Amino acid sequence: MTSLSGLPAQPIQFHPPVSSLRWGVRAIGGRFNRARWASVGLTQALFFGLCWLSWNGRPLLSFDFAHQRVHLLGAIYGPQDLLLLAGLLMAGALALFLASALSGRVFCGFVCPQSVYTGVFLGVEQWVMGTPGQRRQRARSGQHLQSAARQALTWGLWGGMSLALGWTFTAYFSSGPDLARRTLAGAMGPVELGACLGYALFAFLQAGLLREKVCQHMCPYARFQGVMGNEHTQVVSYDQRRGEPRANVLRAPLSRLAGPAGQAAPAAPAAPAAQALPAAGACVDCGLCVQVCPAGIDIRQGAQYECISCGLCIDACDRVMLSARQPTGLIRFANSLGTGWRDTLAQARVRGHALALLLALLGVGWTVAQRVPLQLEVLRDRAVLSRPNRDGSVDNVYRLHLQNYDVRAHAFTVQLREAGPLQLLPTAPIDVPASGERSVAVTVRLPAAAAAEAQGASTPVLPLQLAVVAEQAPALQRQQATRFLLPR
Repeated sequence: MTSLSGLPAQPIQFHPPVSSLRWGVRAIGGRFNRARWASVGLTQALFFGLCWLSWNGRPLLSFDFAHQRVHLLGAIYGPQDLLLLAGLLMAGALALFLASALSGRVFCGFVCPQSVYTGVFLGVEQWVMGTPGQRRQRARSGQHLQSAARQALTWGLWGGMSLALGWTFTAYFSSGPDLARRTLAGAMGPVELGACLGYALFAFLQAGLLREKVCQHMCPYARFQGVMGNEHTQVVSYDQRRGEPRANVLRAPLSRLAGPAGQAAPAAPAAPAAQALPAAGACVDCGLCVQVCPAGIDIRQGAQYECISCGLCIDACDRVMLSARQPTGLIRFANSLGTGWRDTLAQARVRGHALALLLALLGVGWTVAQRVPLQLEVLRDRAVLSRPNRDGSVDNVYRLHLQNYDVRAHAFTVQLREAGPLQLLPTAPIDVPASGERSVAVTVRLPAAAAAEAQGASTPVLPLQLAVVAEQAPALQRQQATRFLLPR
């Protein structure tokens, strides 16, 4: 199997999930589980906290669609900054490519919002409903009323969490403190209420009911995972040479069980040569790796597209190996070549993705550094295209539309540049508030002598540049080319 670049792609197997997840997912502790919850804590602290923070009296992060503005880290961005957005999207895509080339779907397992919220909802379900064994026991013993009450409590907690997510999502478009005051006063607008309830329903369905089905059938990333990695990519893998043949500790004869050093236990007499059984592998076939998997797959069947590289099966297997006094790492992050991270980092594609990501981030930084928080639009007055005066001079009227994306108010002066004999009639400074806009009309005049000389010109237009400059900050300026029309 090869990718479009000609490099071998990581073969991905297709197996139906071993566990139906009817009784839920078993909770497990370990270093990867702690890393997942650390990611949950960090991402949700940012999500629930940023909408409340402000910078110099303005939201730290807010999307003002009504005025086509974005507030970010004390700066104000508008439609003219789409190049910056494109750079950020490119950097995000390249970061995803780099993570995939290094370690498969590790983004899905630790950072993806779907996995984060599914993990939180699963934690609530495990706390209320109990372990899968307890849920099966209640079903077998006919405790249907208790199960229904626990299910109702679980759904109620999910609903409350979904509403909190929906409200916080809406706060990024309507200012958290202001939205809180309107919510307490019962004065939320219909758009705000619709966004809050819509996102809450979306979160409830995605994280509470669909869960792994989203990753398996709706997310395109799972489908093209195979071409994102190759034989050097470190993915969650089962050491088949060490683990096979499996020996269930409850069913296998003692002669097949391996001791701490990997040697057969000396408890049973030797069997006849014709009936000798091969020494058991390290896998005790406990099935714990399947029980803790959010996707319900068996990683022992090989790399599968459903795997989100969360590492919970590694935590489960390591616990069993420690209990059996065996070395850990039967399931671990590894590649098909058996080489380490140094080989993975030395890949040409990894270095290429890293270099492209660095260039994209530098481009974003350069764009921000060179950005001028001012937008100028010059429109010709359609009512008066060219106005001859009694003294022989000619006037053109232009309408200037200024959008100030700075956090401070400014007074702008209008200047005429590269205009030859053209003259700008006196215009008062244009006061534009912070993150505000204003339109003014200005008049450009061609003196009578120059107008007489231009009458015989083959092209009845003159080029010019109209510029606006902030009086207190000369670096804040914009100019735009336009044309001066002569009467025919």
